Amino acid sequence: MSVVVPVYNEKANVEPTARAILDAFDQFSSDLEILFVDDNSPDGTADEVERVSGFAPQVRLVQHGKKEGMGAAHRAGYEAAQGKYVMCIDADLSQSPADLLKMKDKLESGYDLVIGSRYMAGGEQIGKSFIRDVGSRGMNFICRYLLGIPLTDCTHTFRAFRRSVFEDVAEKLDQKGHPNFQVQFSFWIIKKGFRATEIPIIFTERAKDRGQSKLSIKKEVPSFLQLVSRLMIQRIAS
Repeated sequence: MSVVVPVYNEKANVEPTARAILDAFDQFSSDLEILFVDDNSPDGTADEVERVSGFAPQVRLVQHGKKEGMGAAHRAGYEAAQGKYVMCIDADLSQSPADLLKMKDKLESGYDLVIGSRYMAGGEQIGKSFIRDVGSRGMNFICRYLLGIPLTDCTHTFRAFRRSVFEDVAEKLDQKGHPNFQVQFSFWIIKKGFRATEIPIIFTERAKDRGQSKLSIKKEVPSFLQLVSRLMIQRIAS
């Protein structure tokens, strides 16, 4: 199993996140790798990953030579992953590593993609601003009704999938930002007939002492709408 953790200026979060993942996967630690994908952080994040790997051999560093965006960091992690199953979690532990084990169970039951949903029954998000909440829900509404993605939270980075499925759709993925990469990935998995599902999760917006979110609604929305227009054409064309 491979757990991908994209990081940018997350030096303070590397060790606690690695320890939390290792604790959650304790019984599977011999079959686990944790890939911290550093998007060329200037704060020494990469050095911290290397330090942590000294006492936690499951930890590996994947590093970008220049800042490319969260979507590109996810892709780099997926490509470097060696496990049969690939799982993704944020570096600030806004999601619970224990939920990754629930996703693993779903994959083992036959699903190809499992997303942790904040919006399905039983899901919740705590501390997110009203504007970001409305924006995220609106994007997912558009994805369901215009792109035919039958999921409540396809924009969420918190997910698990079979590495073979990523390899099957990789050539279709050209987005480097968030949430575009996640949307495009989800779209092609559904379009190619793979099985996708969700589990309810509780998302807790990062505390101030865990750093600041790197996302911006002003930057996300225009590029998201451009991607939706393109995917709508591809959906209709086939």
